[in-house]
Amino acid sequence: MSKSDFSQDLLASSSKPQTAVDKIPVIARFAVSERAKETLNLVEKFVEEECIPSDTIFHSQLGEGPTRWTTYPPIIDHLKARGKKLGLWNLFLPMNHFKEGAGFTNLEYGLMAEYLGKSRTASEATNCAAPDTGNMEVLAKYGNEAQKKDWLAPLLDGSIRSAFLMTEPDVASSDATNITLTMKRQGNEYVLNGTKWWSSGAGDPRCRVYIVMGKSDPGNKDTYKQQSVILVPAGTPGVTIQRVLSVYGYDDAPHGHAQINFENVRVPASNIVLGEGRGFEVIQGRLGPGRIHHAMRSIGAAERALEWMIARINDTRKKTFGKALSEHGVLLEWVAKSRLEIDAARLIVLNAAIKIDESNAKGALKEIAEAKVMAPQMALTVIDRAVQSFGGAGVCQDTPLANMWAQIRTLRIADGPDEVHLQQMGKNENKRYRDIVEKLKVQKERSEEMLKEHGVQHKSKLSPSTSILNPPKTSNPQSKMSPQTSPLKARDPNTSSPTKNASTTKSFGMEPVNEKPKSMEYHRQVLQSKLDNEKYALPPSPPFPEFCDSTLLHPHPPPPPEPMHTRGNMHKANSSLIYRDQHKYISPSDMLLSPATQKLSLLKGKRFGKATSSTNSGTKSLFANTMSKNHHHNNGGTLSLDAAVAKDAGAESVKGEEK
Repeated sequence: MSKSDFSQDLLASSSKPQTAVDKIPVIARFAVSERAKETLNLVEKFVEEECIPSDTIFHSQLGEGPTRWTTYPPIIDHLKARGKKLGLWNLFLPMNHFKEGAGFTNLEYGLMAEYLGKSRTASEATNCAAPDTGNMEVLAKYGNEAQKKDWLAPLLDGSIRSAFLMTEPDVASSDATNITLTMKRQGNEYVLNGTKWWSSGAGDPRCRVYIVMGKSDPGNKDTYKQQSVILVPAGTPGVTIQRVLSVYGYDDAPHGHAQINFENVRVPASNIVLGEGRGFEVIQGRLGPGRIHHAMRSIGAAERALEWMIARINDTRKKTFGKALSEHGVLLEWVAKSRLEIDAARLIVLNAAIKIDESNAKGALKEIAEAKVMAPQMALTVIDRAVQSFGGAGVCQDTPLANMWAQIRTLRIADGPDEVHLQQMGKNENKRYRDIVEKLKVQKERSEEMLKEHGVQHKSKLSPSTSILNPPKTSNPQSKMSPQTSPLKARDPNTSSPTKNASTTKSFGMEPVNEKPKSMEYHRQVLQSKLDNEKYALPPSPPFPEFCDSTLLHPHPPPPPEPMHTRGNMHKANSSLIYRDQHKYISPSDMLLSPATQKLSLLKGKRFGKATSSTNSGTKSLFANTMSKNHHHNNGGTLSLDAAVAKDAGAESVKGEEK
C-alpha cells in the first residue's frame, strides 16, 4: 500500500462515526459481553432516533390546569411498547444479584444508562426510571413473596409506578435518625402519623404504592434500629397530598415531588419490609445502586450539553467581533475542558459499577460516594458552560439546558447531600494515618542506614551554602547590629517581624527571609545606620541650623569649625536653633528635584541673597547649592554658608533694633 492510499484509509477511518461500543473506555472493554455490546448500540440508536425527538411531543402533551396531575402524555405508552419490542426493558437489575432483570452487570448497565440520561423519556421508555428502579431493587432483594406478587410484578411490567418517602420538612433528613414519622403497632396493623415531602413520583396518576420510612421503636438504645420501612398503598385513608413542589420553577409533571401528610393511616403489619427495626439496612441497600444510577445518567446529560455547546459555537449566524464563536480561544477551551471532565467522571462511575459487581453496594461505599459526588458536579459545570455559550437562549425554554441544569442540581442533595458523603470519605481516608506514619518512619530509618552504608552525610536540599534564598554572607567584624536589634526594623514598614517565618526556616538552618522586597528608604536607612556606628570614619562636619538641608554628608571634607565667639551675631539671632555634628547618607536621588522642592529652593535661595533660575541647565537642590557655595569658598570663592547665614541673621537683628 502506497503512502497516499494509507493516508486516505486513515482519513476515512477517522471520519467514520463512532458507535456506542467504540466509545467504551479501553480499561472497561474486557468486562463487557458481546450481548451487552449489541444492546448498547441498540440503546444508542433508540435514544438518539426515537426518544430525544419524542421529548418535544412529551412536553406538548402534558395536561394543563386540573388535568395536569390526572393524566400523562400518551407518547410514553408508545415508547414503552417500542422498548419492550426491542428487548430494552428492565436493564438495571444486575444479573449477579437479581433473577428478574435483563441479565446485565452494573458496568454494562452503566454504559447504557449514560445514553438514557440524554433524554427526558428514555429511562421510562425502558422501564429504568427513578424512583421505580430503586424501589424494585428493594422489593426484589428484601420483599417477601406476597410483596413481590402484589407490587414487584406490576412494577417490572411497567403497568404501575411508585414513590419513595423518606425526607421530612421539619428535621435535617440528611441524618436519617432524625425522622419523626411514627409507626405504632396496634394489633396486626401499624398506625402512621407524620409528614413527608420531596416524595418523587407521588404526583403521577399511575403511582400505586409508597415505600415509607418511619420510626417504629423510638426507645431502642441503638439509634439505627429505631426505624422500619413499610409499603403503603396509594389512596389509603388518611393519606393526603398537600401540594406538589417545584424544582427551580419546574413541576416535573406528571412525575411530581409531593408533600404528603399521614394522619392515623392504618397499614397491615405484613407490609413491613424485611422486618421491624431493619429500616437502615433496607435504605442502605436501596440508595447505593440508586446513587450510581443517577451518576450514570448525569454523564449522558453532560454529553448532550456538550453537543449543544459545539453546535452553538459553530452556528454561522452567530459571530462576535467579526469572528465565529469557534474562533475564540476561550470557547474552544470550554469544549476541551468539558471533554476532559466528562471522560474522567465516566471512569469514576464505571469503576464504582465494577466494584459493585465484584462484591455488593456495601463493599463499594467509597467508590459509590466518589461517583455520587463527582458526576453531578461535573455535569453542572459542563451544562453551565453550554448555557453561557448560548447567552439568553440558554436560560429559557428554547433549549433543554435550563431544565437539565435544574434536574442535575437536585442530585447534589438527593440520596444524601454531597457533604455527608465527603465527610464519611474523609473519615475513612484519615483512618490510614497510623499506617502512613509507620511507613514514613520506616523509610526514614532505612534512609539513615543507607547513608551509613554508602559513607555519606545527610545534606539538606536547602543548604545555606547553595540556597538562592540565603546566599553566602561576607564577614564584617565592624557591624555590631543584629536584625533583631536594629532600629530600622521598627522604622521601615516594608520589613517583616523578626519572628516571622522563624519557625519554618529554623529547621532548614536558614535565616528568616523577608517576603516583601526592600524599599529605597530601607537601603538609605541601612547606610545611615552604618554611618551612625562609625563604620566609615569621616571628619565631623560643622554645626548647621536644624532647618537647613545641608546636614547631609559633604562631598568633600569641610574645614574645621570656627570658634563660637566669632559667630556671635548668628548665635544671638538664632539662639533657639539646635546644632548637630552628624553625618548623613546622600542618595543619588537626592540630586533630583520635585516641583515642590524647586519652589522651596527658589525661596531659600532668595533669602541667602542669590536668586535661583529654573532655566539653568544644572538645576540642583538646596543641599547641592549649599555644597557648591562651600566648595567655592574653600577655593577662594565667594560667601560661605556660615557667613551667609550670619550676614542674614545680623541684618535681621539690625532691623529689629531700628524698630
